[in-house]
Amino acid sequence: MVVAGKRVLITGGASGIGAACAALFRAEGARVVVLDRAPGPDDVRADVTDEGSVAAAVATAVARLGGLDVVVGCAGVSGPVGTPLVDTSAADIATVIAVNVTGQLLLAKHTYPHLSAGGSIVFLASDSAFVSAPGMVPYCASKGAVVSLTRALAVELTGVRVNCVCPSIVDTPMARGDLGDDALDHADFPVQAPEDVAWQVLHLASDRSRAISGHALLADFGYSARSAFPA
Repeated sequence: MVVAGKRVLITGGASGIGAACAALFRAEGARVVVLDRAPGPDDVRADVTDEGSVAAAVATAVARLGGLDVVVGCAGVSGPVGTPLVDTSAADIATVIAVNVTGQLLLAKHTYPHLSAGGSIVFLASDSAFVSAPGMVPYCASKGAVVSLTRALAVELTGVRVNCVCPSIVDTPMARGDLGDDALDHADFPVQAPEDVAWQVLHLASDRSRAISGHALLADFGYSARSAFPA
C-alpha cells in the first residue's frame, strides 16, 4: 500500500474517474476527502470555477485531514462535443475553460500552502491534448492547457511534484452522455475503465514516482505513436 496513511483531496470525486480514484486510494489505506458540486454525505461541496468556493472547501478538507499529501484534480467537463467551433457559443467555450483550466489552477493555488514536503499534485488531462477529432476544439484546447500548466507548476511549486494523466476514451457517465451507450458498448476501439486511470493516478501520486515531475502520462494504447506511413 504505497499511499497508506496519505492525506488525499480529490476534486470531481462523485462519479467517473474521480470516484474510481477515491475508492482506490481508500482501498490502499489513504485518508480521502472528495470535493464535488454534487457531493455524497461525507464529501465537501465545491465549485472549482469559484475561488471562494475552492478556498473554503480546501480549508474544510485540511481541517478534516490535518494537512495534505496528495491532491488529485479530476473535475472536468467535455463541452458541446461534436459541435463545430463556428457553431459553439462563447459561453460554452468559457465554461469548458473555467472548469478544466481555471479550476485546476485554483486547486493548485489553494492546496499548495497545505501540501507536505514531497507532496504530489496529479491533474486529469486527456489524450485530446495531443490528438483531436472534429467538434472538440474547446475541450482539446483546455486539456492542452492542463499539460502546459502541469509543467509550469512543476517548476514553480518548490518541494511538490506535479504531473498529469492523459487517457484516451474512458467509460464514464460523461463519455456515455457525449457518445451514447452504443458507441461504448460496441466500440471498435479500446476503451479504458475508470479504475485503469485511477491506477495511473495512484502511481504518479505515490512516493515510488518521486523522480517524476512535470510529466504528462499519455495512456492511449499506443495510438498516438503510430505513423501515417502505409507499412
